[in-house]
Amino acid sequence: MTKNSTGNELRHCAADLLDAGLKLLETESIQQLTIDALCRKLKVTKGSFYHHFENRADFLERMLEHWLEGWTLASIEAADEGVDATERFNLIVEKAHKLPSGAETSIRAWALHDELAQKYIERVDSMRIEYLRLIFEEISGDSERATLLSKISYSMFLGVRMMGKNISEKEHSCILETMKQELYRIPVK
Repeated sequence: MTKNSTGNELRHCAADLLDAGLKLLETESIQQLTIDALCRKLKVTKGSFYHHFENRADFLERMLEHWLEGWTLASIEAADEGVDATERFNLIVEKAHKLPSGAETSIRAWALHDELAQKYIERVDSMRIEYLRLIFEEISGDSERATLLSKISYSMFLGVRMMGKNISEKEHSCILETMKQELYRIPVK
């Protein structure tokens, strides 16, 4: 956000609008993510919206790209700071666990009936699974096992997110620790 030339009013950049769209998806469906709802949330005019985006379709595509970059690529980049595969796995799990689940759940529901959203879900899933596969291949030295472990791990990640409040932090930690020891063969600290 920046102040305009009079120094009074706040102006929002495109990223602010994209973040607000993802924030609205935490509790709302894609049908409820309208230009009006977005402008109300940020207390901006439609002119401000149209300064950054051609229309709602342009906004939605750029929001999906923003989601991919901010939630997947940024998480992978942060995890890449790990010195070895085990540390990268722990970092990616920690980073992913901190991401809010509502927006992704809404995007996945949207993707059930929209090709653009489906395209982004497929890209995100593919990138995340491949990152996990590389980690598990380094840990196990077995490409086939790494492929299976990456899909199991990612399925668990999605399942926990879908369960929401039906799974406690403690239960999630126990499941993860058990999987690390029994299935992934990652030492638990």
